[in-house]
Amino acid sequence: MKSVGETAPLEIIVVDNESTDDTKSMLKEYFPQALYIYRQPGVGFSKGINQAVFESRGEFILIATPSTEVTGSAIPIMLNCLKQFPETGVVGPKIINPDGSTQHSSKKMPNPKVAMLHTLYLFGIIRANKLLNEYFLYDYTSRESIEVQSLTMSLMLARRSVFENVGFLDEDLFVWASDVDWCYKVEQTRWKQLFIPEAVAIHHRNSVSKKQPYKNLMYYHQDIKLFYKKHYSPKNGPFINFLWTAMLQIRLILQTIRYIFKGGKDYSFY
Repeated sequence: MKSVGETAPLEIIVVDNESTDDTKSMLKEYFPQALYIYRQPGVGFSKGINQAVFESRGEFILIATPSTEVTGSAIPIMLNCLKQFPETGVVGPKIINPDGSTQHSSKKMPNPKVAMLHTLYLFGIIRANKLLNEYFLYDYTSRESIEVQSLTMSLMLARRSVFENVGFLDEDLFVWASDVDWCYKVEQTRWKQLFIPEAVAIHHRNSVSKKQPYKNLMYYHQDIKLFYKKHYSPKNGPFINFLWTAMLQIRLILQTIRYIFKGGKDYSFY
């Protein structure tokens, strides 16, 4: 851990965005060297992560969300990978649900076709096909590390030099597309991104978003829309862009209907 004016192998930075579990007192008692930063409610994930990265001083930066539970030696495994492979800039573990099932969070870079197929799959209109299998790595069961194009910031370890190279997260993205957008920028550089199945973390999906599910549903579609506008809209013609906008609007309507009838703690919109 690290305090002001002191050099140490590990620093802890906690950005508190309206917690209700007495986080500040807990840190003071158990981790007095941790840097505690309170942000006004509703600032979003991206701004909080950016502030933590800005305050950090380490060679490696570990990002973890409050809904993530690190298991075993996941962090040392990820760190050793970065130290062993200097061309690798970002690594991520296998993310599982509390019941042990896989969340398939490490994948290729999304594109409009994948998004459309996933929407149809989400609502049971089609079954998973070859493209979705490749995108989500559904069939990848090996324990060997594999290069990917996108990792989740539910738990991610990156070199500081990567942040210096590509910059901070886009604060116009509230949360849902911020990690994909950042990984998109990394993909344009020399840095490799590795998925490490040997390292495992548990992600309690919706543990935060379920507090305001419909509001986060709106943020989710807003982020997807902006991500598409940034990276794909200039490459596609008016017709494709119109289809994408229409598909996204239909998806929002269907998700809203799904939320009205399902709702509750198990509600998920992705």
